Amino acid sequence: MKKIAIILAAFMFVGIIGCEKDFLDINVDPNVPTTAEPSKLLTGAQVSMAYVFTQRNYVGNGLLSFVHQLVSREVPQYNMQASGTLGNTWSSAYTSILPNLDAIISEQTANGNLRYVGISKLMKAYTFSVMVDLFGDIPYSESNIPGLIAPKLDDDVEVYNTLIALIDEAIEDLNNTEASNLISPSTDDLIYGGNIDKWLRLANTLKLKLFLNTRNVQSEITDYADALDALIAEDNFMLEDEDFEFWFTNQMTPDQRHPAFVDEYDGGQITYYISPWFYEIMNGLTINATENPLAGVNDPRVPYYWVNQLTASDDAQNPHEYRHDNFVSIVFGSIGPNADGAQRESATMIGLYPCGGKYDDGTGSGGEGFKGSDGDGVAPQKFITYASSRFMLAELAITGVITGDAEEYFEEGVRAAFAHVNKVVSNSTMEGIPAIAPADIDNYVTSVLSLYGTTDDEGKLEMIMTQKWISNFFNPVESYTDYRRTGYPVLFDPLPGEVIIPVDYEGNFNTTSPVQLIRKYPKSLWYPSSEVELNPNVTQKTNLSESRVFWDTRTYDY
Repeated sequence: MKKIAIILAAFMFVGIIGCEKDFLDINVDPNVPTTAEPSKLLTGAQVSMAYVFTQRNYVGNGLLSFVHQLVSREVPQYNMQASGTLGNTWSSAYTSILPNLDAIISEQTANGNLRYVGISKLMKAYTFSVMVDLFGDIPYSESNIPGLIAPKLDDDVEVYNTLIALIDEAIEDLNNTEASNLISPSTDDLIYGGNIDKWLRLANTLKLKLFLNTRNVQSEITDYADALDALIAEDNFMLEDEDFEFWFTNQMTPDQRHPAFVDEYDGGQITYYISPWFYEIMNGLTINATENPLAGVNDPRVPYYWVNQLTASDDAQNPHEYRHDNFVSIVFGSIGPNADGAQRESATMIGLYPCGGKYDDGTGSGGEGFKGSDGDGVAPQKFITYASSRFMLAELAITGVITGDAEEYFEEGVRAAFAHVNKVVSNSTMEGIPAIAPADIDNYVTSVLSLYGTTDDEGKLEMIMTQKWISNFFNPVESYTDYRRTGYPVLFDPLPGEVIIPVDYEGNFNTTSPVQLIRKYPKSLWYPSSEVELNPNVTQKTNLSESRVFWDTRTYDY
């Protein structure tokens, strides 16, 4: 807010001196620009996007728990407060990301600089699509009116249709070869380096994502069938290694490391505990995940996803809640006696792939806890990956919305997910980290395809969504939307009852712990309390288990 106030003050100052027409007989002071450079605005918007939808002080901390990839003591139930992180995400989207993009679109359309305009429209479409998917009805048509502090809420269906049209506008802008100012971004574009072909493929992939999300409500989308058919026929989606993502670096002054790495490895406590449910699914276990669709299949990505601080024979720092071999964590919804014990030097931590942390080489931390020197913070914040795009096509094919080989798309998605892990390995500044071996990838894919081939279409859909969920570790926005649309992957259900607790490194399972669900699964998120208080057009929702986004038509089992 301080930065916004400074910017506003600067504009007010420009306006004041501009009224003194006789001042030095100069109408325009070249040293006091009245518009920001598009390159700076673009970079600023991309940096903001990397934080707003996934990080701890924003919406991501709660969503990571909602999709049961992680467990957080800050969000031990399906309860994300209307203040705090939700307010941070909402405010940053509407006061940082979108104003920067709207400024580029407005100024550079007038200047004929349509490549910056097209890229900004795509980023705007992505940002608004996430906001709709999280909240439902949101301010859109009045969101960029100067001086308006109480914009109306637009219907989520209308926003979706408008966003598809906005993407088409962006494609037209990027394809325009006759614009008066054909300047492409370069180093100021921290995602694609100004590569217009990559942005065009991203545009088609983003449209595909919106059509996928609305496959159960096709009548709500203008010309759904014809538009999707044309998109599939064009077949110009993102290519491998063209992931739509933002890379954090190992630079420390100023700190440009992945913020989750800074929190966990340089911080005094652990915020992100690996969900035991996620742990069991990826390790092929059925301790609590009794219907694990990947039962018996060990995932080679595990040592890249998280790192164990204990060896198999080490004692935990305090009485632990969930321990299996050297894995230590807590349970979502637990009301057991060991749910709150400190485990900074014992709990399993997020590792190399999600945040540039430590690769698990099996040696543990020696009981001292991992520190900043055990990683480099080099990792991407994923928005839409190539792997996700293949899983999107697999879902559309297996549900009969498009023609195509669902199994082929599925295999491409799984292999691309492994390639993305190896991409993080190759970009790491740490030495001695092995890539996942091709033979290990092939063995895993063979096992997964064998399971895929033995089930019906519904089971195949579960397999597709489960693999997409695994690949989108630390991209909870997409997983939250996928679960509400499809019901997959099957998530841990902490109804009043007990969860089986592995209690020691010998694998004894003779202990249970009470868990309890206080709130039903949230079908959307609260509006931030600050917005409800300041904007009379925003009325707070009364029941998140009933406040659905329009594309959520499924029946929930509770």
